[in-house]
Amino acid sequence: MTHDLTRGHVFIVDPDPRNRSACRSLLSSLGYSISEYATGSAFLDAVDPSPPGCVVLEGELGDMSGADVQSRLTAIGSPIAVVFVTRQGDVSSAVASIRAGALHYLLKPVREQQLLDIVNRALRHSVEEAVRARSRRQIVAHLASLTARERQVLAQLIDGAQYDRVSSELGITKRTVEAHRRRIMEKMGARSLPQLMDQLSQVGWPRLPPAPPANTPLPH
Repeated sequence: MTHDLTRGHVFIVDPDPRNRSACRSLLSSLGYSISEYATGSAFLDAVDPSPPGCVVLEGELGDMSGADVQSRLTAIGSPIAVVFVTRQGDVSSAVASIRAGALHYLLKPVREQQLLDIVNRALRHSVEEAVRARSRRQIVAHLASLTARERQVLAQLIDGAQYDRVSSELGITKRTVEAHRRRIMEKMGARSLPQLMDQLSQVGWPRLPPAPPANTPLPH
């Protein structure tokens, strides 16, 4: 799938109006949609965190740090990519930011072409992350539609149990196990067990949602 990144949204968060103006002028020349903010709280209050985008973020914003803004975006699962462009910084800050998910940590002054290239890569990354996030939400919704018994059967199958063992563990017939497996695959939209396992790995199964213990009495 291709995406027109010239329509990508770039947020500039910097307390210096001259820096914001220069950055806006450069990025808008390539067709990016631009919003600018002087503080981290103004950005967080105004931004819709769900669509893809890129925030060009100063490290120190007065009301909060750029790292605080990054942490808030991460906590709500936003796909918006973070690029730090700051006058103040050190190796430990850069490493911490990258480990926390920032794509780049740059010290001013930054070459114009370097910033353009990085913002373009950040927007591509954000679009890809938005697609992955949408897929994870769908998988979680499909998991939530499984009955408690289906989650028990799923846990057994993912553990490598054959129908005989699942039947014995859960006290149901093999035919019932087969029926549950068929409904699980239909609800999850999976055509094979490897595809199902790949889906589950994306959302951290079995942690989300947990399957009842095998000895829990449930309707067949």
